[in-house]
Amino acid sequence: MRILLADDHTMFRSGLRHILEQEFPQAGIDEAAACSEVLEKIHKSDFDLVILDIAMGALNSLNIVPDIKRRHPNTPVLMLSMYSDKQFIVQSLRAGASGYLTKEHTTEELIHCIRALLAGRRYISESIAENLADYLAVGGSEFPHEALSGRESEVFMLIASGRSVSEIAALLSLSIKTVSTYRTRILEKMGLRSNAELMRYALQHGLVK
Repeated sequence: MRILLADDHTMFRSGLRHILEQEFPQAGIDEAAACSEVLEKIHKSDFDLVILDIAMGALNSLNIVPDIKRRHPNTPVLMLSMYSDKQFIVQSLRAGASGYLTKEHTTEELIHCIRALLAGRRYISESIAENLADYLAVGGSEFPHEALSGRESEVFMLIASGRSVSEIAALLSLSIKTVSTYRTRILEKMGLRSNAELMRYALQHGLVK
């Protein structure tokens, strides 16, 4: 069995690797610290499981999940994240992830989740399932930012963190015009008028610190 563990925090990655080695001693574990590194490795090798942090550096890893699934449609992807925001959970599942856990979950639940994914099942924790049910019951758009697409969410978070349009364009390998179009669309969807209002919204909802 081969597992790809992707997270940009070396200490967290090391701790998780130790847990996996203890629980799955026969597994070969490879590591990646960036989205580009994940794509490079999955194009060169086959994996039985990919554990993917939702945010590596300034990038949203959700954008590479479809690439992973196209290359390896039967390989489960577990999103392991600091975010419990329902928006990210729904987008992860829609992108093709088989499971979603926040990093605050116990080691026991993590192992239970991994075993479920390796057995071909999907997995989200009971607490996440309850929140998701409430979210879907009200139409799946409790807050304006939850109506954004995956790429729009990525641009939104970068603007909210103070990045300029040109910086975002360079980070995402997009043209400045394309990023500006995303910015306009985000403001329209969220009913905001400026970057300042967008940043204030993000702070008020605890999306950035």
